[in-house]
Amino acid sequence: MSKAQTYIPRILSVALRMLQLISAIIITGIVGHYLSTLSLYNITNPNGRFIYTCIVSSTSLVYSFLCLIFWRYTVFPIDMGLFVMNLAAFGAIVNWVVGMGCRKAWDVDVQVHTWLSGRAKDQCARWAAVETFTFVSAVFYLLSGGMALWKIWKQGKGELAKPGPWFRAM
Repeated sequence: MSKAQTYIPRILSVALRMLQLISAIIITGIVGHYLSTLSLYNITNPNGRFIYTCIVSSTSLVYSFLCLIFWRYTVFPIDMGLFVMNLAAFGAIVNWVVGMGCRKAWDVDVQVHTWLSGRAKDQCARWAAVETFTFVSAVFYLLSGGMALWKIWKQGKGELAKPGPWFRAM
């Protein structure tokens, strides 16, 4: 077994976890800011899709952070579950943005001060960012889970040394 076969999956695993963490931080920050400022606009009941998206991104944040600390371990069913949950959050946000009246799907021709505006039209860029990072986060979880399954499959065939329990994939 060459050094490339040993170290490339480990480096990719850590890089994917870092990208997952960054995506989760961005999503949690934008959606959390929106949820915390609802009272300024006299909105008493937030839409459930934002609470769900915030929960999914917070869960993703904690899981990716823990996987960075314990980088040799992964639980690929959780990766696949977070992939599906992020896709569901992506669909919920896309469904919300469609009704906002943006001129185009990626309407980012807004000024900086409109990010804090309460008007839906002024928040197209904010929700386009949430859409993008939610989808990208889902893809990163799919890649992490696929890479872990590939490594477990290779270990089962005897091509790679078995490091221990099934969850110790990298």
